[in-house]
Amino acid sequence: MPLSSVVYFPTMKTLGRFARILPYYRPYALILAVDLLSVVAIAASSLAVPYLLKYMVDVLVPAADFRMLRTLTLAAAAAAGVKYAATYYTLFAGHVMAAKMERDLRRDFFRKLQRMSFSFFDARKTGELMSRLTNDIGKVTDAVNHAPEDILLSILMVVFSAILLFSLNPLLAVFCFVPLALMIVYSGLLGGRIRAGFERVNDAVADINAKTENIVAGIRVVQAFARESEEEKRFDELNEKHYLSWRTVLNRLGWFYSGVDLMKDLSRLIVLVVGGYLVLRGSMTLGTLVAFLSFVAVYMEPVERLSRTVEMVQRMNAGLKNFFDIMDEPEAIRDAEDALSLPPVRGRIGFDRVSFSYDGNRHVFRGLSLVVEPGRTVALVGPSGAGKSTFASLIPRFYEASEGVVSLDGIDVRRLRLAELRGAIGLVQQDVFLFAGTVRENLSYGKPDASDAELRTAAARANAKDFIEALPTGYETWIGERGVRLSGGQKQRLSIARAFLKDPPVLILDEATSSLDAESEAAVQDALKRLMGGRTTIVIAHRLSTVREADEIVVLTEDGIAERGTHAELLSGGGLYARYYAGRKSDLLGDEEAANGDTGVE
Repeated sequence: MPLSSVVYFPTMKTLGRFARILPYYRPYALILAVDLLSVVAIAASSLAVPYLLKYMVDVLVPAADFRMLRTLTLAAAAAAGVKYAATYYTLFAGHVMAAKMERDLRRDFFRKLQRMSFSFFDARKTGELMSRLTNDIGKVTDAVNHAPEDILLSILMVVFSAILLFSLNPLLAVFCFVPLALMIVYSGLLGGRIRAGFERVNDAVADINAKTENIVAGIRVVQAFARESEEEKRFDELNEKHYLSWRTVLNRLGWFYSGVDLMKDLSRLIVLVVGGYLVLRGSMTLGTLVAFLSFVAVYMEPVERLSRTVEMVQRMNAGLKNFFDIMDEPEAIRDAEDALSLPPVRGRIGFDRVSFSYDGNRHVFRGLSLVVEPGRTVALVGPSGAGKSTFASLIPRFYEASEGVVSLDGIDVRRLRLAELRGAIGLVQQDVFLFAGTVRENLSYGKPDASDAELRTAAARANAKDFIEALPTGYETWIGERGVRLSGGQKQRLSIARAFLKDPPVLILDEATSSLDAESEAAVQDALKRLMGGRTTIVIAHRLSTVREADEIVVLTEDGIAERGTHAELLSGGGLYARYYAGRKSDLLGDEEAANGDTGVE
């Protein structure tokens, strides 16, 4: 096994990660500089003590010089005072700096997530990302706090101890540093294994977080199907995996720390045996032996520090790997360097020979062309997997077209500023997402500065005003995680009110009524009609009542656009739409597809 550890024998990849964390120190350079100067003061005060002891044994005791003893005592007290003050500063300032850097790392990580495309999140578990944001960054900042000062202090103590020891007795100094050399080699042998172990622990924690997040989000389904026992077994497997990973790391750390203690004891034994022999022969004074014994404690302290730093830095290395794995992900969807400001929007949507594939292999659709004129409503219907929701998601650039051009008012959407493009598009989905908060906070999410009058007007137009005002505290009512305290119809109307408040020129309705009861659907349909008025609207739905009044209906299949026209034209044409209609007048799909409840998510 190669001698590699992040402390003594860092790999080039490890050094690269450490180099990339250095810019996070830059805003706190003054704090770090004073912190490291304090470390120098700690080293100087610690190294002074053995020399004071040597002077006391060799000079003061034989001479019985009480006056000089008082001076020596004051010098020792001064050294202790300097060490105390410097230690306080390194502890306080170091932790403050680490807390600020942790804040900065989390900020950058969160901002990175905000800029990633849907494809990025499709391939990752929420709990895994949460673990990266909290657990991994926390491990990085532990080492950020202690590693620089511990490493500098260790280097100073070892180097100056070596100089002072060799100045006292070169032969005994050589013997003293044999255990230290063995310790460095020993650390190198274990370092790579410890690092790999911490990476497995981090992965296990991410799996546990992902599983917990998934179960908490779906607890109603778990309990409805009485699957608690099965989920507990799956969780226990992940928990056991985490325990076994930790046990392996702890076993290696146990060998590491016991090796450190062994080398410390070996150093003391060497000094006692060899130093005692030299004193008995008259080759060295007793004071020098006392100084050597004191120096052993001084220079072995860095070894103890480095043993702790090895563990911290191994954790840091594993955390940095996970942190930079995310930070290095390319931002597939971002503003072009010469991005255009969005002019006043008319709402003409164009698809010109557009192809799309999630994985680069199987195309959802290929060479699709379609134009939606301003203010018109186009309904997309068809079986699951035909690309209905994908089609709609390409307009606000939630995904990027593999080939072809998607345009808004004749401008390629890739040339428009992303925030302005999405600001012009309203989205109402079947699975409404509401944040944990109040009705007001969720309603005004797209327009935080909305007045009370604007909120009430939007709620009234969405048929939501009455149920909101009937809540215990009206617009200030807490609606729970994901709006759990509201019914499906209430959440849907709140989503529509949010779209009214945004007042976008382009509207996408993605299965907005497919899961509602008849009464709720009637209220939502009425609100949607008002919302759609005067806007370019893309409707994705199963229910005939949702699409029959559309200006144009487009039937999508896996082969692309099968047919298009008005409801009456498609019925008279006797094609696929007519067969859907004949097979089930209340639904645009057959029994099996309707029972499966196609959500349009490809």
